[in-house]
Amino acid sequence: MPHQLVFGLPDDSLRNDSSVGVQISQEGRPVPTELSAHDLAELHSYAANDSALVMSRDWDALAAEYAPDAVRMPPNQPSIQGREEIRRWLEQLPPINSFNFRLQDLRGNGDLAFMRGVYSTTVARLDGTTVDDCGKTLLAFQKQPNGSWLCVSDIWNSDLPLPR
Repeated sequence: MPHQLVFGLPDDSLRNDSSVGVQISQEGRPVPTELSAHDLAELHSYAANDSALVMSRDWDALAAEYAPDAVRMPPNQPSIQGREEIRRWLEQLPPINSFNFRLQDLRGNGDLAFMRGVYSTTVARLDGTTVDDCGKTLLAFQKQPNGSWLCVSDIWNSDLPLPR
């Protein structure tokens, strides 16, 4: 009878470690598991709160959702490394008239998860005019030792063509 593969490992190469509640391979590595209902709820909460944090300009609270060594990759700019640098970058944003994030997909395994979504925003320019944008985003999260989730990587880009 053929062996079932779990993440490339034959099923007889696994053992349960009841002390930590995960399967362990014969090599001693944990085998990733599906996200729990609690994990999914916490990650959904992140997505649900994002727009409110942006609109309130609560950059401390938004930055706190990033890991200390997180990377944010805005379009047409260099990457921003680290929670404190991310917070400082957020503080430089122009006034935001509207911002909406809509979660499209949430998946994960073990202590890693990714969130894919779309956004729309309107920002104010210094001359009083506004700029509308919409696009897509991809965020990666890592589960922390205390069970919480922090964003470790965040990238987004516009669906609109570059101005000519």
